[in-house]
Amino acid sequence: MINFTVDYNDVLGKAVEEAGSYNVKIADSSTAKTTKKGQEMAVLDYEVLDGKYAGAVIRYDNILWNDNTEETLKLSAKRFNTLMKAAGIEDGTQINSTMSAIVKGLVGKKLNITVEWEQSDYNGKWNLSVKTQQPLKEQSEPNGVFRPTSNNRASATKANTNPFGNTTQSKQTNSNPFSDSKEIDIPDEDLPF
Repeated sequence: MINFTVDYNDVLGKAVEEAGSYNVKIADSSTAKTTKKGQEMAVLDYEVLDGKYAGAVIRYDNILWNDNTEETLKLSAKRFNTLMKAAGIEDGTQINSTMSAIVKGLVGKKLNITVEWEQSDYNGKWNLSVKTQQPLKEQSEPNGVFRPTSNNRASATKANTNPFGNTTQSKQTNSNPFSDSKEIDIPDEDLPF
């Protein structure tokens, strides 16, 4: 016998449709990989914890450990320290482990991530890319920027809501479609009032 209650919030295929800041937990689908150049990498998937995208997954945050030079080693340590701090790993904790063990230890940890749309150089598709990691916030905050529909990066921006203008906003031309038209005559029976 099958026994369950239909729950529209518990479905497969949920997707985050907006950029923004999300409270997440590191999903158990996260893994460790080795790049073609032999460098270790954490590939983290994040499950959104709250808000309208709760249960949706943000995939493939690749965090590379590169110890080829002193400079790349320092940058790698900063990347992982940022992740550890956001995930609540105690300051001063000594990490001496494999990438696989580190990823397994992070699964289930909660943090907040900020994501933006980024176009793939590989296939040209737009995907959410993790830009920052920080401790949990009060709630997730989608920012209204949806996946671009063209190859135009400008389409990945939110409509300007600044009443004082925005220096990066393009200048609009006359948007009145009737500016060149003569008088418009609409019969009274076609008016809605």
